[in-house]
Amino acid sequence: MTKISLSEDKIKFINLHKSFFNDLNNTICEVSDSKVIIFESSGQNPDPACVEINFNNDQYTLYYWDGYSLAEKDTSYSYKDALFKFKKYAKKLAKSLRRF
Repeated sequence: MTKISLSEDKIKFINLHKSFFNDLNNTICEVSDSKVIIFESSGQNPDPACVEINFNNDQYTLYYWDGYSLAEKDTSYSYKDALFKFKKYAKKLAKSLRRF
């Protein structure tokens, strides 16, 4: 079954943000019905590093921006698969932000 609203799992995404980014002060997690984004919010970079999941036309599109350009993009029709990839990208983003 396709999950219609990502905001139904808002607490799951907020907890994921807290667990991976708890020691990083300049990150924000925004959850809406069709989009979840975790991004670096220092304001120093016009193209901030972020990880994003969008639900559109019965598919999930995931983006990982490394702060310079679009580093990775995936699509999935499975919510479970999309959530797994989102966690992987979020962990990668946290590791990258700690280095800088």
